[in-house]
Amino acid sequence: MNYDSYKREWVEAFTPWKREPKEDPDNSPVFSGDYESFNPKRQRFYLHAQNKHLDVYTKMAALKASTSVVNLESYSGKEEIFQCSGTIIESVDTSSIILTTASLLRCSKARNSIANDIKVIVHLFDGRAFDGHIEAYDFHYNVVAIRIQSDTPLPIASLAHLNDSIMIRPSQLRVTEEKPFQLRPHSNSFDLIPGDSVIALGRFNKKPYDIMAAPGEFSIDRCDYDYFECKELFMATCRITRVTPSHFLF
Repeated sequence: MNYDSYKREWVEAFTPWKREPKEDPDNSPVFSGDYESFNPKRQRFYLHAQNKHLDVYTKMAALKASTSVVNLESYSGKEEIFQCSGTIIESVDTSSIILTTASLLRCSKARNSIANDIKVIVHLFDGRAFDGHIEAYDFHYNVVAIRIQSDTPLPIASLAHLNDSIMIRPSQLRVTEEKPFQLRPHSNSFDLIPGDSVIALGRFNKKPYDIMAAPGEFSIDRCDYDYFECKELFMATCRITRVTPSHFLF
């Protein structure tokens, strides 16, 4: 073996960038935990390849927003009603508001009524659990605001107003007429075009309450699910275990 060959092998053997292979990050507890476990919801969620194999950008975006995503479960007496995920949208001192689906409250016999003797439990990203109190709800739009009283202020989601006039083609965003330069205030609205990438976030209902990230695309189609009477709901192609309003990243 000549000197150059020996030097090349030595450098390759001791390069600081070479690492032993690590466990598959898709199996890490940050996102999935043991998705082959007994939990049927966990198994169904990861049957979809797009949820099981996430690229690094999807993971970074999901982790950045994950602390504001919670798990909720509701009971009527001792009978479980519903389990879902929600988003912390406001936190003042130790009082926080969570936005989620009104299915959390629905009575099984009358879907536009609140179940009797209802109790809501909220699980945070760090495993802490608090009782939830109904602040406001709307069964038509299928949303409910739940208030919790925690022992510390909580991280909230970064929200933006979605422009009502949905653009069909990206070219519609371009201004065709030349206009004189003017200083205008920054817009707080967000333009979303069919085909734009979105991520639906959720949190599993069992310890350690892993984050769920389901990538997809925004769709111009309307929600035809019979359970929802509101035809103003838009859709995305994200594959989740329940048809509910979700925390979307754009």
